[in-house]
Amino acid sequence: MNFRDRLYKPALVALAVILFCVAAQMQARLNLARKELGLTKMDPLQNAPPVLAFSTVALGSFRGLIANALWIRLSALQEEDKYFEMVQLSDWITKLQPHMVAVWQFQAWNMAYNISVKFKSHEDRWHWVERGIQLLRDDGLRLNPNETRLYRDLSWLYQHKIGADLDDAHMTYKFHLAQEMEKIIGGRPNFAELENPTTPEWKERARKLRDTYKIDPKIAERVDQEYGPFDWRLPDAYAVYWAEVGRMNARPAVHLSKYAAGLFSRHALQPGHECNP
Repeated sequence: MNFRDRLYKPALVALAVILFCVAAQMQARLNLARKELGLTKMDPLQNAPPVLAFSTVALGSFRGLIANALWIRLSALQEEDKYFEMVQLSDWITKLQPHMVAVWQFQAWNMAYNISVKFKSHEDRWHWVERGIQLLRDDGLRLNPNETRLYRDLSWLYQHKIGADLDDAHMTYKFHLAQEMEKIIGGRPNFAELENPTTPEWKERARKLRDTYKIDPKIAERVDQEYGPFDWRLPDAYAVYWAEVGRMNARPAVHLSKYAAGLFSRHALQPGHECNP
C-alpha cells in the first residue's frame, strides 16, 4: 500500500468531520432564522398535561401526519353532520398539534353552535355553549397565549352566542352567566377587594375569579374604567374584557429580511385555510 492509499481513508474521515461541523453551524443558524420568522411551531409547551407533553415528544414529526389524517376524517364527519364524533377527533388533534389554532376554533364553534342546537332543552344547550367557552379559555389560550384569533373567538361567543338574541335559548344563557358572576364579581365589582382581599370570603371570590374564570381583576378594572362602566353580570363586559386581553397579548409584528421577503413574494405563498366563524 503506497503513501496515497494510506492517507485516503483518514482524509475522508477528516473531511466528514469538517462537513459535519459546518452543517451543525448552519443548522443552528437556520433554527434561529425559523424562530425569528415564525416558521416553526415546535416551541416547548408550557404547563401542558402529561399525555399532551408525551405525545408531542414521543411521536415527533409523525404526529403531523396523524393529525392530517384525523383532520381529513373530521371534514368528512362535518359533511355527514356527525358533530358528536367530531368532538373526540378534535380533541385528539389538539393533543397531537396543540398549536394548530384552527382546530381550537373549529372545536369551540362546533360545541357552541352546532352541537348545542341539537338539543331541545335550553339547559342542555347551555352546557355545550359553556364547554365551547371553557375549551378556548382554559385550554386553547393556556397553550397558545399569544394567538389573537382565540381571544377573538372567545369574545365572539360572549358577544354573539350569549349576548345576541338569535338563539331562542339566549335568555337561559344570560341567566346562567349572571347567576354565576353575581356570586363572584357582582354587577358593580368591588375591585379593591378583588385585587387585595381582606376577608376569607373575598379571598375565595378572588381565587375563583382568577383560577376558574381566568380573569385578572386589575385588567377588569381598567377595562371597566376605559370602556364602561359595565354590569359584570352581562356578557358584553366579558366580550370586551377578552378582546382587550387579546390586544395586550398580541405578538409584535415580525419584520422579514429583504431576502426572506423577496423569497416569499417569488413563491407567492398563499394563506392557510382556517376555520372562521
